[in-house]
Amino acid sequence: MRGRIVAIAPDGTYGQLSADDGPRYSYWTKEVRNGPAQVGQAVEFQLWEGQPIDIVLVQAPPPPRAAQRPASPRPMASGAAQHAANAPSSYGGGPAMNYALAGSGFPPTQYWIKLFTSPSGRLSRREFWLYGVLAIIVASVVLGWIPIIGQILSLFFIWAGICIAFKRFHDLGLPGWWSLLYLVPTLAAAAVIAVGFISTSFLEMAWLLAKILGGISLLIGLAQLFFVYIRVGQEGPNQYGPDPLAS
Repeated sequence: MRGRIVAIAPDGTYGQLSADDGPRYSYWTKEVRNGPAQVGQAVEFQLWEGQPIDIVLVQAPPPPRAAQRPASPRPMASGAAQHAANAPSSYGGGPAMNYALAGSGFPPTQYWIKLFTSPSGRLSRREFWLYGVLAIIVASVVLGWIPIIGQILSLFFIWAGICIAFKRFHDLGLPGWWSLLYLVPTLAAAAVIAVGFISTSFLEMAWLLAKILGGISLLIGLAQLFFVYIRVGQEGPNQYGPDPLAS
């Protein structure tokens, strides 16, 4: 199949291509076989279970008489300069703020601050799970055992989780506060239990209601997982910001 690269993620590890017959597909950069891709570049690829594989960049033909012109000497770049020269053009202006130019291929401090402190904007699936959920889990395990500091950090981790959840809902064009709906039956269950302890005659009924409310909270959480957190976001910009895959 033939197509064209239409978007590259800020970290350069994945992107989107548009087939000549119309459909768009997300692809992993590791599937590109002959060099770094750039937005607008023509490609040939195969499909396996709806996923582009064995992507080959279609090289543009040389300009006329190019073979007769002597090549000018060009020093070989190294380190960060070589990485910057090969970086796709879509890095510029993206949310990761050109962190590829640093040669590390890792987001800068500004990226992490915005990721975990601001609920505004959008977040792709990969950033949500790898840079968001996994990072919070690892930090909680490593730092959570520290007395006092661990308890203070746990409050920050709660806020960080709310921020990345809001942005994931935004990526599908949904209000971010919908990510907190599961808390409604959870808080209601806690209130019912408190009333049960105050009025012991109501305690048995309170436990039953709390279990029902807990089940409702679990169902809401599962629905959010399947319909939001593991789904592809809206293509192109929406009311919450630009497409994170096209930034």
